[in-house]
Amino acid sequence: MKLGFLREWMSLIQTNNEEECDENDDTIKAKSFAPEKRLCERDYVILDMLNSTPESVSFCITDPHQPDNPVIHISSGFTKLTGYEFDDIVGRNCRFLQGEKTSPADVKRISDALKSEEECSVNLLNYKKDGTEFVNEFYLTQLRTPNQELAYFIGVQAAVQSEGPGQMPSNPGWVYTLGNHV
Repeated sequence: MKLGFLREWMSLIQTNNEEECDENDDTIKAKSFAPEKRLCERDYVILDMLNSTPESVSFCITDPHQPDNPVIHISSGFTKLTGYEFDDIVGRNCRFLQGEKTSPADVKRISDALKSEEECSVNLLNYKKDGTEFVNEFYLTQLRTPNQELAYFIGVQAAVQSEGPGQMPSNPGWVYTLGNHV
């Protein structure tokens, strides 16, 4: 049921990138995430959907088996949203998006979800590379192996107008959780 909701949401945000991108410009083309670890079938479907629209959806993938859970992949949508390029952040923890006004309670919710290997949706204040603030509707979940062991974390980001509840359906990660709550 989760996959149906995510597939439907993804179909709504697809754009005609042929008009926006020069096919000969390799700097614009997004790299798809190809996991080194074997994943369960459901998570391959999720990655296929996200990889099909990397310019439209902001997401990053981290490796919890490395020290400090560093970023190992970002979508071009992440670069568009935050201003950070892959080389700026590869090997770093996502905490670099936090700043002076980021709520410690929101950071704790994310930290607790990481420690307990649970999904989490948080609407929090983050900072772009140039220092400007943006409200990030952030969704975190795990990617698991066929044996249900933790392989990666995936974070999906969506800029929204204001902090607070009531905006969750605009984030594709939140739609993914609908199957857990129906």
